[in-house]
Amino acid sequence: MGYAMRISKAEAERNRARLVDAAAKILREQGIEGVGVDALAKAAGVTHGGVYSHFKSKDDLAAAAVERALQVSAGEWREFVEAEGGAHALARMIRSYVSRTHRDNPGTGCSITSLGAEAGRGGKKLRDVFSTGVTDLIAEMQKANPAPTEAEARERAIVNVATMIGAVVMARAAVADTDLSDDILKLVRRDLLERNNAN
Repeated sequence: MGYAMRISKAEAERNRARLVDAAAKILREQGIEGVGVDALAKAAGVTHGGVYSHFKSKDDLAAAAVERALQVSAGEWREFVEAEGGAHALARMIRSYVSRTHRDNPGTGCSITSLGAEAGRGGKKLRDVFSTGVTDLIAEMQKANPAPTEAEARERAIVNVATMIGAVVMARAAVADTDLSDDILKLVRRDLLERNNAN
């Protein structure tokens, strides 16, 4: 007579976190539609059934994974602002985001650059996660680049974040032409630094 071994609540939470982290990486590398539940389970070291013990569907797991990845991105920017503030934080944000490292490592980069196009095709939960992630990045950018008015600071932040995301997406699209891809990053990075008086 067999029995299922029960795991502790703490172990279940660790398994869930491991699953979310593994899914965040693999989904950014291969896309939400490009990865099945079996591959996600394998990447996390859990069974197929283990995925469904934590999430109702692959879409729920994808939303949790994207949310986690976007929280990490916003958290990195928050750390720059808290550690350095102002122009120095802004310069670090720009240099780290609009970079070859970010372009070449979608699995550990911002979910918006690797999965943003899928947001519009996803369900409401995924769209909400992306909207919150974009809002959080804009808020952190706004803290790093204050302006005379709240409205002006928000406008600058939106333009900066959109420009940075666009640069990484374009650089990835042009990666077969390394010179062009590198130029996109270099020129946009330089323009952002100059336009924002960031050192």
